[in-house]
Amino acid sequence: MENIKLKFFGQLVEITGVTDLHIPFIADTTALIQSINKTFPELKQSPYRLAVNMKVIQGNVQLQPGSEVAFLPPFAGG
Repeated sequence: MENIKLKFFGQLVEITGVTDLHIPFIADTTALIQSINKTFPELKQSPYRLAVNMKVIQGNVQLQPGSEVAFLPPFAGG
């Protein structure tokens, strides 16, 4: 079975201790968040957005084997 790749940025790297993580395929982002929250419960207290294959998403999105999901902390613009 193919994996999906997770990428963490900013303070999310400090929480997870990793920048990249390969996990077994999960069908959608809701199930992914539930799984990741079990592995890294501290993420529940940290705001972040998700990007799937370099597109920021809202709501639940179906994933495909080989998808890349980025966990993005809040950004301050200037």
